[in-house]
Amino acid sequence: MGRERQTTAEPALAVCHGFGVFGPSGQIGLVEDVRLDAANGQPTLLSVRAGLLGSWLVHVPVDQVEEVSPTDRRIVLRSGGLLAGPRRI
Repeated sequence: MGRERQTTAEPALAVCHGFGVFGPSGQIGLVEDVRLDAANGQPTLLSVRAGLLGSWLVHVPVDQVEEVSPTDRRIVLRSGGLLAGPRRI
């Protein structure tokens, strides 16, 4: 049988800490935090540790997620997806 895959509507995003985040050109980074909507408790934003030695924190809206694979601990972003405000810390 094929690998387990879920869409953004699935609960997998709420527990995806440490998952690899991938774009069209390869791995972007790892999920450091998942921000939830205060009203409904649903995931709204992924904080992704990216860059050389994880020196960037990139915030990715969950509507930019194309695929979640809990088995592979992998998130794939939509092609041309929006990456909101990298912040060096």
